[in-house]
Amino acid sequence: MLMEKNMETYSEEQVDQILRYALAKRTNGQNLTKQQVYEIASDMGVSEADFLASVQEWQSKQAVRKEQVEFDKYKKKSLQSNVLKFAIVNSFLVALNLFTSGKIGWAIYPLLFWGLGVVLDTWVTYQSESEEYEKQFQKWLRKQKRDQLTAQITDKLTTSLEEWLK
Repeated sequence: MLMEKNMETYSEEQVDQILRYALAKRTNGQNLTKQQVYEIASDMGVSEADFLASVQEWQSKQAVRKEQVEFDKYKKKSLQSNVLKFAIVNSFLVALNLFTSGKIGWAIYPLLFWGLGVVLDTWVTYQSESEEYEKQFQKWLRKQKRDQLTAQITDKLTTSLEEWLK
């Protein structure tokens, strides 16, 4: 057993890291069953109710994290599309302006203003801790749920209609 005289204290983050290292050595990279995790928690004095609540909270956070990963993919794909449109349209405008007047004149304005919009969109896309990002994520999440509900209702109506017509 460890020496009782050594009363070092650890922060919650340090305890988490130490236990992760210990579990990694114990399991040799294998997954643990829920029962095994409960037994470890029980040995640490965690009640069954606290353990189950923690598992439920972890699962909930994992679901939200999965949705955020999907949202990030959506945002990055949308940004790529916007940058491509920006490049194509402004290349054409600059070329047209150069061809007609021999210099860049009026084409600089759409380039600058649209470019500012692209830069701001890029900033929001990669700032996942911002309030604007959270607003966009919540809006996207509501739209996803609405689309999912619409698809379910449409499927049920289609199935009911097909059965009725038979």
